Amino acid sequence: MNKKNAKIRQIIRIIINNKKKIVYSSIHHKKAYNLLVRLDVLNKLPKDFCIQYHHKNYWVIIDQFYIADQKYYIVIIDLSDFKCSRCNKVFIDLLTGLYNRNYWEQINNSSIYNYFDIQNIFLGLIDIDNLKEINDTLGHIAGDRAIKIVGRAIQKSIRKEDIGIRYGGDEFLILFFNQKQKETEKAIQRIREEIKRIAKTQQMEIQISVGTASYDSFQNIEDTIKMADKELYKEKRKKKKRKNNNESKKMKNKKSMR
Repeated sequence: MNKKNAKIRQIIRIIINNKKKIVYSSIHHKKAYNLLVRLDVLNKLPKDFCIQYHHKNYWVIIDQFYIADQKYYIVIIDLSDFKCSRCNKVFIDLLTGLYNRNYWEQINNSSIYNYFDIQNIFLGLIDIDNLKEINDTLGHIAGDRAIKIVGRAIQKSIRKEDIGIRYGGDEFLILFFNQKQKETEKAIQRIREEIKRIAKTQQMEIQISVGTASYDSFQNIEDTIKMADKELYKEKRKKKKRKNNNESKKMKNKKSMR
């Protein structure tokens, strides 16, 4: 390949607060500020929805999010002369209305949580236990409806400053900021009840498992996800054991009735 024709791809991530001050940047803050001014970013901060625009050889994407009840803007700048396919406005999952995995990858870059005034973060993982059963018996449209119901329940049950993300197919990630464990447990319970309520109106039964873990700034947040994942599978194993015990009892009762 001719080196002169090879394009160097660099994506810059900058986070600014509501006062237009940089709180995190993947490049030097002075260079970042000059770039924000040159690309007119500070005059284009969105009020509601993510925006994307082209400026000479730059693609700029700006979105907003809340951490600890404070609004922040994430600015992603692609130093190339073609549309940024990896950091488009595809931050929102169309099915659930929650943030998606791409958004998570952006805000999780370089442990940016250490730059905010956050006393603690509780992380919740939610997984739909019976999605395969729903797909097999009711069809994939019903399966999508189940995922949508869980997304709606999460949106309705968490605070504005918390972040709900569709982490995978039927996995959801929630970040609870500056909230005690007891309050986090209450929020998880609200989600369970809301799922049950909405599912009932749709004549469906949706079963979920949940795992939570506390994030410590001295550890990697990916390790916290693994801890929450272990808790989630503990709940799954308990349910499976309970189900097997119930089936064994039913079999014994049938035999005794013969």
